[in-house]
Amino acid sequence: MGRVEGKIALVTGGGSGLGAADCEALSREGATVVVTDVKLEPALAVADRIGNGALAMALDVADEAQWVAVMEEIEARFGHLDILVNNAGVVLSADVENTTLEQFRWVNAIMTEGVFLGCKHAIPLMNKGNGGSII
Repeated sequence: MGRVEGKIALVTGGGSGLGAADCEALSREGATVVVTDVKLEPALAVADRIGNGALAMALDVADEAQWVAVMEEIEARFGHLDILVNNAGVVLSADVENTTLEQFRWVNAIMTEGVFLGCKHAIPLMNKGNGGSII
């Protein structure tokens, strides 16, 4: 039996890199993984690869309406959420002098607001079960 056997886990940015590795590890340890990414195709590929009932969904972590939709789908399918991995992130290769305010806001929308929105909308769904873990 795996360390997260029977748990429902949502991973943001799960379509590639560290997020995909998180999805694979969670699935290997027994979790049913909801693989989310701003691009649906890579999320679908990861979900297909890991199997174990994985679900792929598009999610722009900076869009609150998309968080609501994802949580509604998780609740409808599973009834609760046990694990949220706030992995989605971006890199902007520019120094401060050459970064526009729009670029700065874009980075913060994903790196900060996305984490806030994830916690805001995951906690009520975690409370429908036995609590949960946010990473």
